[in-house]
Amino acid sequence: MLRTVYAWGIGVAYTLFWASLGILTWPLSPRGELYLRYARIWSRWILASLDIPLTVERQVELDSDRPYLFMANHRSIFDIFALFLAIEHSLRMVAKRELFFIPIFGWSLWMCGFIPIDRGDRKNAIESLDEAARRIRAGTSVLVFPEGTRGGGAAGLLPFKKGSFVMALQAAVPVVPVVVLGSERIMPKGSLEVGRGAITVRLGAPVPPPPGGAGSREQLMRAVRARMQELIEQPMGTGSVGEA
Repeated sequence: MLRTVYAWGIGVAYTLFWASLGILTWPLSPRGELYLRYARIWSRWILASLDIPLTVERQVELDSDRPYLFMANHRSIFDIFALFLAIEHSLRMVAKRELFFIPIFGWSLWMCGFIPIDRGDRKNAIESLDEAARRIRAGTSVLVFPEGTRGGGAAGLLPFKKGSFVMALQAAVPVVPVVVLGSERIMPKGSLEVGRGAITVRLGAPVPPPPGGAGSREQLMRAVRARMQELIEQPMGTGSVGEA
């Protein structure tokens, strides 16, 4: 109980501080690069304050000069902190629309270029994914959760939403499969308690966009899902390993 109270206390304090700073300094970096730096410090502070070690495993080194579409599984709120630190590219995230209405935190997301999506409104969702594809073509990497929501278990993947893969074909860039392991033990879906544990993020080799034509979306979806499942099941320490 004390750990949970402490975790929520520092989480709120750190979030208010860095989100407020992001809003105040937005004129210095209207494209959001400074905010992204703040987000990574915010993430590092939270993981360090809760003594949660993060290990990052990369199958290959990604080209730092090109954009990618990162697709990750989703098991816990703590995935966000781990992913900000593990993914080194200039990055924007597609996030559920409700987050953008949280005072200060949500305002900072709006101002710094994160992309809201309302999956309950098909027209809005399509517009959001079109915008994400446009950002990628303009040179900014984007992170999406193809499952569309947090899963309830440690292993396996929920069914993928098709919209993320339509966006991938529109953007015509490689998809980097990413899996987060261990975060569900720290704060599982449906729980407010914060436990102990370690997090591992695995970044797989990019999946190139398939040639256009019938079945391209399904082909890409199968390939990315297979790569992500392989990353979940592979032995620890495979690929280049480091701490973020």
